[in-house]
Amino acid sequence: MVTLDFAAVAQRLRGCRTGLAATPASWWPGTGHLLDRLLAEAAPPRLLLALEHGFRGELQDGAEVGRYADPVTGLPVHSFYGAARTAPDALFAELDLLLFHVQDVGHRAYTFHQAMAELLAAAARAGRTLLVVDRPSPLAHLGPRGLAGTQFFPLPFPMLPALTLGELARWLAAEHGWERALEVVPAAGWRRRDGWARTGLPWIPPSPNIPTPASAYAYACTGLVQHTCVSEGRGTCKPFEYVGAPFLDGRRLAAALNALRLPGVCFRDLHFQPGFNKFAGQVCSGVHLIIRDPRRLDPPLTGLALLRECARQAPGAFTLQHAFAAWLDNGNWSPDRLASLDLDALQARMRADSDAFLARTRPFHLYAE
Repeated sequence: MVTLDFAAVAQRLRGCRTGLAATPASWWPGTGHLLDRLLAEAAPPRLLLALEHGFRGELQDGAEVGRYADPVTGLPVHSFYGAARTAPDALFAELDLLLFHVQDVGHRAYTFHQAMAELLAAAARAGRTLLVVDRPSPLAHLGPRGLAGTQFFPLPFPMLPALTLGELARWLAAEHGWERALEVVPAAGWRRRDGWARTGLPWIPPSPNIPTPASAYAYACTGLVQHTCVSEGRGTCKPFEYVGAPFLDGRRLAAALNALRLPGVCFRDLHFQPGFNKFAGQVCSGVHLIIRDPRRLDPPLTGLALLRECARQAPGAFTLQHAFAAWLDNGNWSPDRLASLDLDALQARMRADSDAFLARTRPFHLYAE
């Protein structure tokens, strides 16, 4: 069972002007939400920081909000996502320490990485402290996977870094000389190979479209799809597990993907009708991605194989959005390039990028294999 050393956190906060960056998933059995415990222990933060999806997790992806009062506690909530967010330097003008306790899904594109990096940089500039109370990452057991890129982060790393946020912060601080601004409280009772199933923690959605552990694994595979004209299943009961479009043939797509014998996953054909987002109200034909063995899964390979088959099946209809390349390596990606993708050569390139990243970051691991 994974545990959080709340006593160590409370001791560190004593006498400090503190803020709290958290989400609804910042919850521990026997403790409750970290904010509730802080309030009960007479150590209330001066302010709350809302990342993407809001402090209470009520906002869909991309939704922005400015400063407001938390409806439960009345505490001021500063936005740290979108155009109306509070500048990080302004936050640390009011604080001695910012407590960062967020459940990550282990994917480079998740904006919590970027928020943490910017807050750590601001803490270093101000001579303040970012205290990261760490949590397990559900994909760490897979090891680093994917092509190296930045995805708005200050340093390049693979699509799946296989690091917790605490470990990522330690690496980032060392690279930039920010060690004095960072403190990390590790989670106890967790090993990388445990994945999520053995944590003993309930899965609380870190964002609206990651409702289950299966959807976290699926997001690692099909998150790329959201930057194409194909539906990634938003607006259905299985976001990121359902992929399709009105112009696709799900039976042909499932047959082509299953013939590749991708590790840890299989596909069934289906029809679905999104309630919102792409193709809302339209019937889409596509596939249901079924995770059969999370320990054998290769999410970047799976996602690119899926998109290759979409590009081959629907030339002309299948298109990419501008942000697609940022998710990979900022390279010159196109539907034609995807359709002719050599998966073996791609896998070798991803392995090289991932091995190099692991060699650089292994000294910052907090948890045994």
